[in-house]
Amino acid sequence: MKKAIAFLSAVSLLAGTAAADLPTVSAAGSYDMTVTVDLSAEGKPISPYIYGINEYGHQDDLKKVRTTALRQGGNRMTAYNWENNASNAGSDWKHSSDDNLSKSDAPADCVQQLSKEAKKYGVDYKLTTLQLAGYAAADKNGAVSEAEAAPSERWNEVKMTKGSAFAAEPDLTDGTVYMDEYVNYIINKLGDSQAESGIQAYSLDNEPALWSSTHSRIHPNPVGMKELSDKSAEIAAAVKKLDPKAEIFGPALYGYTAYDHLADTEQSSEWETLKEEGGYHWYIDYYLDSMKKASDAAGTRLLDVLDIHYYSESCRKETLDRLQSVRTLYEKGFSENSWIGQWCMENVPILPTVQASIDKYYPGTKLAITEYNFMGDDEPSGAIAQAEALGCFADANVYFASLWGGSGYILSGLNLYTNYDGQGGCFGETLMPTKTEDVSKSSAYAAKNSDASTVTVMVTNKNLTDSEHAVINLNGATKTYKKAAVYGITAASTDIKLLDVVDVSGSKVDVTLPAYCAAMIVVSNDADAFSNAQQEEKIEKSTVYDDPESMVNKNGYVEIPITDPEHLKKIVITGDVSSKLGSGWGSAGCAVCINAITPDGTKFWTYKGYSLNLGNGSKAIVDFDGTLTKEDPDTKEKEDLTAVVADGKIELQMWWYSSERDEAGESDDISVKYQNVEVIYEYSGDEPAAVQGDVNGDGVFDRQDAAALQQYLLTKGQLKNMKAGDLDGNGILSAADLAKMKQQLMNA
Repeated sequence: MKKAIAFLSAVSLLAGTAAADLPTVSAAGSYDMTVTVDLSAEGKPISPYIYGINEYGHQDDLKKVRTTALRQGGNRMTAYNWENNASNAGSDWKHSSDDNLSKSDAPADCVQQLSKEAKKYGVDYKLTTLQLAGYAAADKNGAVSEAEAAPSERWNEVKMTKGSAFAAEPDLTDGTVYMDEYVNYIINKLGDSQAESGIQAYSLDNEPALWSSTHSRIHPNPVGMKELSDKSAEIAAAVKKLDPKAEIFGPALYGYTAYDHLADTEQSSEWETLKEEGGYHWYIDYYLDSMKKASDAAGTRLLDVLDIHYYSESCRKETLDRLQSVRTLYEKGFSENSWIGQWCMENVPILPTVQASIDKYYPGTKLAITEYNFMGDDEPSGAIAQAEALGCFADANVYFASLWGGSGYILSGLNLYTNYDGQGGCFGETLMPTKTEDVSKSSAYAAKNSDASTVTVMVTNKNLTDSEHAVINLNGATKTYKKAAVYGITAASTDIKLLDVVDVSGSKVDVTLPAYCAAMIVVSNDADAFSNAQQEEKIEKSTVYDDPESMVNKNGYVEIPITDPEHLKKIVITGDVSSKLGSGWGSAGCAVCINAITPDGTKFWTYKGYSLNLGNGSKAIVDFDGTLTKEDPDTKEKEDLTAVVADGKIELQMWWYSSERDEAGESDDISVKYQNVEVIYEYSGDEPAAVQGDVNGDGVFDRQDAAALQQYLLTKGQLKNMKAGDLDGNGILSAADLAKMKQQLMNA
């Protein structure tokens, strides 16, 4: 339901259209496109931190996406209590104060886990959030009623500065949480912003314009503009005193209407007065000006990075709109299919307009987009929009960007820049001027590495049916380029594939891109650069269960067979979510529940979470990579172990739900009805077919296999090749398969 309020405000201005079915993609022809890269230009450095993700909801994704920055933020952080790790969901989930962020009682555990995750996955830049709304969750006791709104015993007051000596450990009895004491505690535990384990930056809370709706239990009235600036300046000064080189991000504006007048309501008298007095164009001007004046008074910069969020309105509609949606950020005159395109063209393109505010009111302030998502997880438009957005961020001098949510094609669009070859291959360090003839058909961004030996060119083909013949002109090249490799994301797979390796003729690269794809074309001056670039061919095989509701087990859950655990790649779940009270939006939090086993025989229970949203055909993709997460029942510490499904089945369970009617105090009931479940297995192209009946995987079918299957049926242990034992073809290993196996052995 994230951003539900902003979305509902948007559609009140312009009626939305129903999303169309995804188009059928086929190669129907081709068209020509010229891409021109000016390598003689000076170029501009690309910030390495634009390839970031948000930590919340992405912990599992850190294993499969290469990222350069981690943000710890979102709605859950606004009422986070660092002293006891309690947090509150606000209207996202029944205003529940609980252990969602951390089950630990150790102070500042969340930020310590952030530091550990960053070290584990080689992430250099870490951004966490400070609390400004006034109160933090005092406990983990569940839903907070309106009668328990702050001030009450369910909340601890938040103050920016303590005004006295910091304690080595926080006082849990004083009813107050101090932000400067929090920063001091972080520094003592992890080091300052210059330390490898330290925190490089602090965000001044999250989406303050939505506090009165998302966090009405602690801030029921719309945030005041002076209130926000005063709190921001006070805590920023305190942070700079403790850690002068730490960067301050603010104010984390949720979207366009917040850029314009902060609170997502009718323009307040405060804004009208401030606007007239200061001659401001929009709220961003006022915030920058007020932080500049506070900085001048303090004698130090109190805002290093202007922080905004961007969720495209047009990408909520059809695939074709998503393919053009990024243009609102950078292209003058482009009018998207949404209320932004109808009513707000004075500020389009958005990023240059934001930069103009920075240049006028607080020069030198960097720009961050700490939440964004163009949607399209399960179709190539998601990869195309993501790839175009990252190029746009580089061109607009964005300093930091972190994706919120996203999976499938979206994450591949990020990896296209940071790990296109699976070996750490990444986009260049210096952006070079690049253009195509028609960005509605094809967008392109190019960069070179430090010695210009490699030029990387990201090109999209937005045509749904036709391949694109592209000629890339490397004008002003000082190197002799010899080979080019084409890595692409296509309709055939969410994975990045090596599509082609071609010779470079002069300073021209001639390639053909499949329809509906995003590609990274890597041009090298080394004739042997891609001699070993052939990727292992993978073959996917899937089993579709088109009536999962008939597969309910004795526990009352849908049970899905997993016949070949070692080759399990993903499970695609499609279901209808409905509301008893007819809510306009609703979300069901579900889990794939698993009995797991490691190669040494260690068994443990685990799960992989997913969500389904209100509406027909809601889809979730649950990925598997040969590891599963084991949680220590005592310490709640988690570790990833090499493990697979142990007993040949998984369960689909719904754990929680949220809806607008339920959040309004009515007793709603969200239910899920599964339409189909597709289980996908992945094999190497040269992998020999398994011998039927060879469940122990030794290459032959004999009595040892019967013994292994019998042992499995008794203990639900582990088999090397479970699929080979499914002799009756019903997708489930049972006594019937054992009987067939024994009969075949007797007849042999």
